[in-house]
Amino acid sequence: MEVIEENLVDSRDNIIEKVLRHSNNDQFLAWGFLALWSFGLAVVASFLTIYVGPGANGSGIAEIIAVLNGVNYPQFIGWGTLFVKTFCVVLAIGASLCIGKEGPLAHIGSCIS
Repeated sequence: MEVIEENLVDSRDNIIEKVLRHSNNDQFLAWGFLALWSFGLAVVASFLTIYVGPGANGSGIAEIIAVLNGVNYPQFIGWGTLFVKTFCVVLAIGASLCIGKEGPLAHIGSCIS
């Protein structure tokens, strides 16, 4: 996950540097690219979470506590949830959203176990 996140962020930064170099430091164009990049990654992550793995929404820690206390949380554990949680956390961090990886990694660990 870390390698993919670094590659996404590095490629975003490289493209922004190229845009700034070739457009005579047009910061509005670079900002527009950054906004479209972030919006696109966030839309893909949201779409996958809503339609492919709805059990992957939320941070993960509160849901783990609820499941351990006996609450029935449908689709919380499964291969689809594992894939969506892993892939969408990478996309969300690549989109520069203010999220952490600690809660999602706890959920990913519970799916694996």
